[in-house]
Amino acid sequence: MNELTMLNFWPFWAPLTIFAVLWVYLMVHRQFRLQERAPDEVAAFLRRIDWNGALEVFNLPRERYLRETQTEDQFRRTMRVRLHMAREYTARMAHNVCVVHEWANTEMKDAWEKPPEAWTEREHKLQAVAVMAGEFRAFAFMRRTRLTLWIVLRAERWPQPRIPSIAALRLCGVQGEFDLLEKYRHLKESCADAALTYGLPFHEELLAGF
Repeated sequence: MNELTMLNFWPFWAPLTIFAVLWVYLMVHRQFRLQERAPDEVAAFLRRIDWNGALEVFNLPRERYLRETQTEDQFRRTMRVRLHMAREYTARMAHNVCVVHEWANTEMKDAWEKPPEAWTEREHKLQAVAVMAGEFRAFAFMRRTRLTLWIVLRAERWPQPRIPSIAALRLCGVQGEFDLLEKYRHLKESCADAALTYGLPFHEELLAGF
């Protein structure tokens, strides 16, 4: 009788349990972030990215070349490695953008209470960083989620015509208008420009960290 009762309530408990697990995960994950971040708390937290390596992994002609020239076993092994590399590069970019997003939001805390026309040059630049960072984090989250799913489901073992393209993930949006790597490069330049308003040392520190 008790088993039947539990089965009847399963449709109710299942989503509630999933929601509870997600809530706990988000609360724990939140503890590893700084809600407020001063300029001297930025560069030390940035993760270096091998930019040439990232460009190679997300290079569609290169991926097609590998698909056409490698044996089936070689290509599956290559794709397994590239899946992990793509996820790592995406995770590092997302982490760095999260750091500068926290910094920009912290510095803009007082500016939000003023009309935009009263903002300083620094505040205008930080606001642009905050907007770009929020957009980038949303797309990077979706790409990282898809890469994680492909890794878990062993996408490299799927029938060869169905093995997904990793390089194609570079383009996001309905029409592929959001180039993940190009937007990251642009965001890096905008961060460096905003950092320059604090002085050359911070500007150079931030660029070195990216």
